[in-house]
Amino acid sequence: MTSERDAVRIRLTGRGGQGIMLAGAILAEAAMRDERYVTETQEYGPEARLGATKADLVVANRPIAFPDVVRPDLLLCLSRPGYLKYGRGVAPGGLMVVDDRIAVEEDTTAEGAAVVRLPLRRTARELGDEIATNIVGLGALAALSDVVSEQALAAAVAARTKPEFADLNARAVAAGLALGREARRGGRSAAAS
Repeated sequence: MTSERDAVRIRLTGRGGQGIMLAGAILAEAAMRDERYVTETQEYGPEARLGATKADLVVANRPIAFPDVVRPDLLLCLSRPGYLKYGRGVAPGGLMVVDDRIAVEEDTTAEGAAVVRLPLRRTARELGDEIATNIVGLGALAALSDVVSEQALAAAVAARTKPEFADLNARAVAAGLALGREARRGGRSAAAS
């Protein structure tokens, strides 16, 4: 995906406490490790612990003139409030990666966007802690879109997370990458090109 496009607009969303801001910082660092230009902005409201939060990124091969994400090419969604607030905003031809426990209605999804539902939360639980759902999601997003390399993502996760969670996060990245690769092989990815 990234080789055909100069800039990829990405939105990560979930509810407060799911590590969306950390996920945005990790993805930004991974893009920099891949020697790409990147901008990142974050937003959360007064209800941050339960309401929809988001981190927006633009990843490009040249300097970024407009850092705002109006219609993301990629959306990673970890919560129902995030889905309801940002699901319609995906660009036609874009890709939405959604935790499979979130109900997805056709009328709230952007026309022409591919929706890939994956067991992100369940996978994190199976690894030992639901707190790693954001890392599993990043792995899946990277495998489905090639927005960052697997190596850069793994290095950024290791650099940006606490040492006591190093093993869990390394396994979460690997599990997310595996989920994304499996979905891609199954033809469930139609990322923007």
